[in-house]
Amino acid sequence: MVKQGHYAKSSRRQRVKRLRQHHQAQADHVIDPKTVTTFLLVRYQLTQGKQQRPVVRKTMQHFLTQWLAVATTQVDNRWALMTVTQQTLQQFNLQLPWQGYAIIDQNWDEFQHFLVKEVPAVPLQSRLQVTNQITASRWRERLSQQLAVNSLLGLFGQNQQQLAQITTAQVADLQASLVTAQKIDWGKVAQLLTPFADKALATTDAAATTWLTQLTKMVPTDFD
Repeated sequence: MVKQGHYAKSSRRQRVKRLRQHHQAQADHVIDPKTVTTFLLVRYQLTQGKQQRPVVRKTMQHFLTQWLAVATTQVDNRWALMTVTQQTLQQFNLQLPWQGYAIIDQNWDEFQHFLVKEVPAVPLQSRLQVTNQITASRWRERLSQQLAVNSLLGLFGQNQQQLAQITTAQVADLQASLVTAQKIDWGKVAQLLTPFADKALATTDAAATTWLTQLTKMVPTDFD
């Protein structure tokens, strides 16, 4: 009995030691908050990017980079998906060709799943939280609204007076015209936004130029 008691105490001490070592190992792996964007971009490449075609991978990496640029400016560790996504889409506006939006739409479910799973797992001293997940209908509504706004921005350009006269009802009507059978009709989007393709992101980077060229060669049937 004495030996058993001694063994039990020794076993408990070993478990406590292993637990402390585990916690210490976790603490040693905490990253600097400034490296969150790089950490998540690498995680995205490892978990999803490797399976994507180059034009899709580049588009989603570009979107994720901008999404994280918005998210990391939040005042706390709670990242509201709808808020960050809406701001990201607004920042892209006409700088991203309609084909880029179509690729994001096709990959949205996997993209959101990545954020929900990977963001809270980033090894920070104070962990991040992801809130306000976006349903399929809310995503479609938000994306179609941004596409409608993009067409108006292309039409009126920098004419603030004309832009100020646009009503919410006008945007809603245009938005509704882009949705068929509860899906965004990329044929209609192409007709609406192709004339403004020259508004796309200007760049002198060779890789970015190649990516944009690949994007603009895509047609609506590529997204059926």
